Amino acid sequence: MKFVAWIVLGIFLGPSLFNLNMPSWFSLVSQAAGGVFLFFAGWEMRFLNLKKDARFYALVFIGSFIIPCVLGYFLLGQKMFLALAMGISALPVAIQLLKEKGLYGTLLAKRTITLASLCDICPWLILIFLLPQQDVKAWIISHWVVLAFFVGLVIGRFKTLQTTSGLLHFQMWVLAPVFFVGLGWKVDIVNLFSLPVFLSLLAVAIVTKSLGTYIFSRWAGESHQGAMDLSILLNARGAMEVLAAHFAYRAGLIDGASFAGLVLVGIITSLMAVPLVRKTKAPHLESIDNCAEHC
Repeated sequence: MKFVAWIVLGIFLGPSLFNLNMPSWFSLVSQAAGGVFLFFAGWEMRFLNLKKDARFYALVFIGSFIIPCVLGYFLLGQKMFLALAMGISALPVAIQLLKEKGLYGTLLAKRTITLASLCDICPWLILIFLLPQQDVKAWIISHWVVLAFFVGLVIGRFKTLQTTSGLLHFQMWVLAPVFFVGLGWKVDIVNLFSLPVFLSLLAVAIVTKSLGTYIFSRWAGESHQGAMDLSILLNARGAMEVLAAHFAYRAGLIDGASFAGLVLVGIITSLMAVPLVRKTKAPHLESIDNCAEHC
């Protein structure tokens, strides 16, 4: 997946390897690129019949967020932020992967984006109460990138975006690279890494999120393959894990080993999704327009 290469490039440029100072202008451009990228993605997405699917989303949200958080709290030393990190799903990663796989207009995309949005915004809202007072303003300023997605989503309810190949290439080859390189550039993996901490975080993250999402998706009536695809996509944590861990580490909510471990968990869980999600002939992979009558 391209975004992983861009994050790794950023990690190489930063203190983990070359230790190059990020220009202040690049940091600003990276934030702006992320905001515009998510704004257009939100504008493209059309959520249909959410009330009809309320039971489905409620059940899968329990499995993909509540269950990982509760289990993570007890399995990871009753540390609140680490518990929240187990429930995070990366909205930008889900969008990017669905676009690269040609699945962005499908029922799977609709469900993934809806659930990833919930699994992303909920821990960030809770984080407000965990951060020291002086960090809350910085959190609000930094997380405007994700809020841009919801602005685009609202606009999309009133005016359909005409997607062109030029806009798609601009999103994938200009906005996304600048955004993800900027994220990776801030991370120091080498000096903070602890193998035992990383392995425990990775195991708890994958098992609780994947099983919780799959079991509750099946309970909600999803097919085996649909539940598998949802669990794979929502297990990807990527950029949102990096952002949240950055603030938690800076605020003293987690130590350096946990910070480095969460960054790697975000990258690895996102990489796992690349070969596992495929475009096949299945109801949940049909276009929303084509399956509007029976989905």
